[in-house]
Amino acid sequence: MTIKKLVVKNYKLLKDSVIKLNPKINIFVGDNDAGKSTLLDALSIATTGKLNGIAFDRQLKANLFNRDIRDEFIADMALGLNPAPPRIIIEAYFDGDPIYQGTENELSEDAAGIRVVVDILDSNTEAYRQMLSERKVKDIPVELYGVTYHYFSGATVSFRLSPFKCITIDTTRKEYAGIVDHFVSDSISDNLTEDELTNLAVAYNASRRQFRENDVVQKLNDAVKTSTIIKGRTVSLDLREDDVNAWKKQMSIVVDEIPFEQIGFGTQNSIKIELALRNADNQANVVLMEEPENNLSFSNMTRLVKHVVQSSDKQVFISTHNSYIANKLDLGNVILVRDGQVQSYGDLPAETKRYFTKLPGYDTLRFALATRVVLVEGPTDDLIIQRAYKDKYGRLPFDDGIDIISVGSLAFKRFADIANLIGKDVVIVTDNDGDIDKNIRKKYAEYIEHDNLHFYYEENEHLNTIEPSVLAVNCDGDQPHMAFKSIISKDGSLESRDYTGILDFMKGNKVEWAFRVFESESSICYPQYIQDAINFFE
Repeated sequence: MTIKKLVVKNYKLLKDSVIKLNPKINIFVGDNDAGKSTLLDALSIATTGKLNGIAFDRQLKANLFNRDIRDEFIADMALGLNPAPPRIIIEAYFDGDPIYQGTENELSEDAAGIRVVVDILDSNTEAYRQMLSERKVKDIPVELYGVTYHYFSGATVSFRLSPFKCITIDTTRKEYAGIVDHFVSDSISDNLTEDELTNLAVAYNASRRQFRENDVVQKLNDAVKTSTIIKGRTVSLDLREDDVNAWKKQMSIVVDEIPFEQIGFGTQNSIKIELALRNADNQANVVLMEEPENNLSFSNMTRLVKHVVQSSDKQVFISTHNSYIANKLDLGNVILVRDGQVQSYGDLPAETKRYFTKLPGYDTLRFALATRVVLVEGPTDDLIIQRAYKDKYGRLPFDDGIDIISVGSLAFKRFADIANLIGKDVVIVTDNDGDIDKNIRKKYAEYIEHDNLHFYYEENEHLNTIEPSVLAVNCDGDQPHMAFKSIISKDGSLESRDYTGILDFMKGNKVEWAFRVFESESSICYPQYIQDAINFFE
């Protein structure tokens, strides 16, 4: 059973969202405070009735409502308009038994699903009217609100019998006791007989008695018994009375002879995730994961991705900032969340999805989340464009929210596919490689006419890469300026070289010469196509 669609209205950043979901893996990406965690919250509420492990109806606060909706309500109340109190609605549409099916949902679809409504309780309607008449309503009166859970058929939801069994893995929190306790309990039950369990209980109680009979404890109680706290009664100190299985609660995991509580957060997270996924294999059909890359090494993150891929009978929802996770789990499963708006990557060309799955090192999420972006072939172009921008505007591109990303020319088309899908303006700076018709016009024929894609390249085919192109505009006649040779030299080592010698050095030391230009106190001249690229941001 899988969740096909999620409808969220007026909950936190999500004002009115309908999100189509993938049957196996869903990857929520976005900037901080974009709404990724809000989607995981909504899924948790719909499938478990809980938020952060606590019953949702015990956590109702005005700030759970969408800020725009709340501000509008407050403003209308101040004007004496008495608007209808806002509601939060969360609906999960799924494949399921007809007993869950009906049309009692926001979309009026005949479907199976769970409907969650946060609204003023019927029993508090009169109290709300009284508050209105006395003009006591200044903000959303959450003290009068409650939460109802119904299937689309109208039947009340019992989460104990719910078709969804959900487990949440949140590596941003240091909460692990429940998962560790579960592992300890299972290990004890799976490996010890009833007689052995009884023997351990006896041994534990014997150790407690030994503690009480210790001479130091006896000395303590001799001193305490004269206390006047309770007049006429004898007072002593003792260990709390526990149930017969109390010894189990004192056991925990020890890793390489280090108590679990004392090992590093990253290792804790790795173990916590492994244990949670193992529990999910047996118990859950929905897995919610908050930033699984948090404090994980690359190898542990790789193992995690492999485990997720192999969980074929689960529907997994992940929020992440990590491009490797998004690429490896298929960019087509990405759902971009931006300012409360949601967009699926499902329509990316299949070839592009395969490309990033096979080559997951590309920073696709950085590209998607950048406000303004320049794609270049490599670090040489990156450094020169940064310096050209600084020379023109007096600051680096980063200071103006412009992200320069080196992706290599083979990946330009793939990033262009993402840009076209999400409507992002992109500047692409590329070499002509000696043949503009072949390497620009024909190669990018299906992209170059898109209004959001802006290609910049050297018009002179003899200047096939950035090295001869930069050198050409820093020459007097056919020889390099002495000032230019001085900038890219180290201790004047290149100042005696001619055009060919300088070009050979630049081609053989691509990043080094560009880095020297970037750090120089003096400026160089820049090819027209680089000037045009930075002029795009005027």
